[in-house]
Amino acid sequence: MTQLIAAICDNGRSVVTVSDRMISTGDMTLTFEPDQSKAIPITPYALVLTSGTMHEPDLIEDARQRLRGKERVREIGDILKGVYQEIRQTRIEDEILRPLAGIASFSEYHQKQAGLHEALVFDLNSRIQNFEVGLVLILAGVDERGHVLVIGDPGTWTSWDAVGHAFAGMGNRHADSVFAWYKYTQSFNLNEALYIAFETKTRAEAAGGVGRATDIHIINDDGLFKLKETVIQELERIYDDRQSRERRGFDQRVTDLQLEKEPLATA
Repeated sequence: MTQLIAAICDNGRSVVTVSDRMISTGDMTLTFEPDQSKAIPITPYALVLTSGTMHEPDLIEDARQRLRGKERVREIGDILKGVYQEIRQTRIEDEILRPLAGIASFSEYHQKQAGLHEALVFDLNSRIQNFEVGLVLILAGVDERGHVLVIGDPGTWTSWDAVGHAFAGMGNRHADSVFAWYKYTQSFNLNEALYIAFETKTRAEAAGGVGRATDIHIINDDGLFKLKETVIQELERIYDDRQSRERRGFDQRVTDLQLEKEPLATA
């Protein structure tokens, strides 16, 4: 599975994302960590984090083709939501309607529903209502300010701007406790938010199904950036040291951490 984290910081001017790379089969019999990041740029100021055993490789590219210059984060969320709903409908047709009723599409189902046996209609409607794509997306970006949206079954998006952070994956219980412990708000500066998100992901590894490889991205008015591995290694050292003593506030190494980064290509 996975663990995705996004946090708005700098009083709404920046967003930090942290993600692992682990991919699992549906029954968790096979897990591996490919080189490819789960953070995928969708515009110069927004990226999508993907979580789930069923990945739809064309979803984000299909959404990108439909943006037509739209770069407000909530507009991007609407596009992603629409593509998500289309994928869900296609899979319902392929996995429920065709094999169980010999019906090729929703439109055909609506036309023939009155002539079907009542028990079959009840079963089909129940399966359709409960069908899950098994994919969660976190859309993180900046327009006038930072935004975090979560997109999931049955094809809706929810804004987490008021909360200031969002998670998706196996370790959400661990993640929530870390942000709660720090009493996190959007007023935290970039370095503080970065460390909290990193600690959250590290603790979520205890849940199982969360990979050790870590990707960290920053989004602000200057664009999308990926932190270099040297910064992640220093965060690991700070985390290990802080676990050996009581956590109180932030030590100087968090405050002074130099965020070496590189621009993230959007196409």
